[in-house]
Amino acid sequence: MKIQELNSYLVLFNNGKILLLRRKNGFWEFPGGGLDWGEEPQKAAVREAREETGLTAENIEFFTITSATYKKGDDEKHSVYIVYKGNANGIDVRLSDEHEEYRWVTPYEAKYMQLALNCEGVPALL
Repeated sequence: MKIQELNSYLVLFNNGKILLLRRKNGFWEFPGGGLDWGEEPQKAAVREAREETGLTAENIEFFTITSATYKKGDDEKHSVYIVYKGNANGIDVRLSDEHEEYRWVTPYEAKYMQLALNCEGVPALL
């Protein structure tokens, strides 16, 4: 089956560094995730960031759109990622159960981390 999904992510900045979260599978990503039915993408990015990190963001603006196709089980997926950026209200992260670790890194350092598809390519644009 072919499945298409829409996701929204937030690149959080603090003192020139960006926040990356490590999934249990070892890949790093920005806070974010799928949109709820009828939810505005920017509100979804803010909600997901708060749920996954405990942080709130200010000065949020649209940044870019990326996408990826991949196989998941027997399905073929096409995921579209709407990416926003904003300033974090702090650096003390309270991780949700979705992630095991977090790091504040420079965009340059992020290019050399094992990034998830939803994050791949974004640090080069920052």
